Amino acid sequence: MNKTLLNLALLAASVFVSSTAFANTEQDNKHWQVGVGSYAVVVEADDYPDDDFTGFNLSSTYAFTDNVAIRGQYYSLEHDDESDLELSGVDILAFYGTGLLSKGFKAYVGGGFYRETMEMAGFDEDFSGAQINGGIGYNWDAVSLELSIGIRSTGDYEDLIDDSDTDVTAVSSALTVSYRF
Repeated sequence: MNKTLLNLALLAASVFVSSTAFANTEQDNKHWQVGVGSYAVVVEADDYPDDDFTGFNLSSTYAFTDNVAIRGQYYSLEHDDESDLELSGVDILAFYGTGLLSKGFKAYVGGGFYRETMEMAGFDEDFSGAQINGGIGYNWDAVSLELSIGIRSTGDYEDLIDDSDTDVTAVSSALTVSYRF
């Protein structure tokens, strides 16, 4: 009888310890992140002055696993030299990397699409295209910090310049602090 009670107690203790360990692992893995941060877009064209835009971003990220995540991001920017010139848009991105779900260091690469509108005193121009992104960051228990950089397709920017001999480069970057849940 004492051996049976001892075995039951050991079994109950092992089930409790293993379920507690599993629960702690699940708490560390937070699928959602909602963040805010700074965002910049730089458009460079040969023989033209650079267009530098800076402002803020709002983002939401869902990590399916430690290696796969998706992000939706809204940004609102102002031209660094011409404050009346504004740029706002959205990014939709998918990532493959490491540490996207769990606590600790994370790094990723991926891509997606952007769509944005440039506005100035009645002037309104839309841009869209594909982009390749990468980033690094760190996940704490409830907070994440990351830096991401994107290289954008430039077809719509080139159409605005209307000069077939001009090379155009467009890059975006974001420094984002997020709440993890």
